Amino acid sequence: MDFETVDVLYKSRLTLLKILKDKGYNTKPFEKFGPFEIETMASGDKEKALNMELTRELPADTPLPTVCRVEYAIPRVKNRLAGFLRKLLTNEETGEDLIDTKKTEIVVITLEAIGDTFHTAALNQWAKKSVRIAFFDARTLMSNPLDHVLVPKHEVVPEEEHAELLKTYNMKSKTNLPIIRFHEDIVARILGLIPGSIVKITRPSPSAGVYIIYRVCAP
Repeated sequence: MDFETVDVLYKSRLTLLKILKDKGYNTKPFEKFGPFEIETMASGDKEKALNMELTRELPADTPLPTVCRVEYAIPRVKNRLAGFLRKLLTNEETGEDLIDTKKTEIVVITLEAIGDTFHTAALNQWAKKSVRIAFFDARTLMSNPLDHVLVPKHEVVPEEEHAELLKTYNMKSKTNLPIIRFHEDIVARILGLIPGSIVKITRPSPSAGVYIIYRVCAP
């Protein structure tokens, strides 16, 4: 494997672990690695060696997932996406689901540009089985997009606060809010937004100090 690919996988893995740690996942079992370890793992079974499964402690009644499976698809996966997802989500012999959709989110790391094929696949999986799945080109995670100077602070609004938020701003429904596209927006993918999620965005303002807006995640 060439140096550039190893560098991309190494740096993007560091970023991904930081993102997942900020979301409350236990990343300690996967933190000790360097470029040599990445090259060794990626030179073996590329579909398995780099994979991770992380957990986080949340209240029992939370609607949020408590398990994150990170799957690496190093060979090009776009043209075999349907088969890849079927193998990932379903037991081919019994047809049973391999994951608990209420407790598990899936992150797929590729070395391909994430375009309409991936956006559509993620939306279809959510619509059919409520599977939270997000695809990332490893090259876009070499640094954290949320840390970029031009990206304002984003915070997910808990679902139990949605009704009060709409009441405060005299809105009849979430459709009155501007939208953030499910999966198409990389920030939506990083935050794990699903259709109906509301995100609070805090921007600097030369007159008021800060300016707060809310967006709703839409298909």
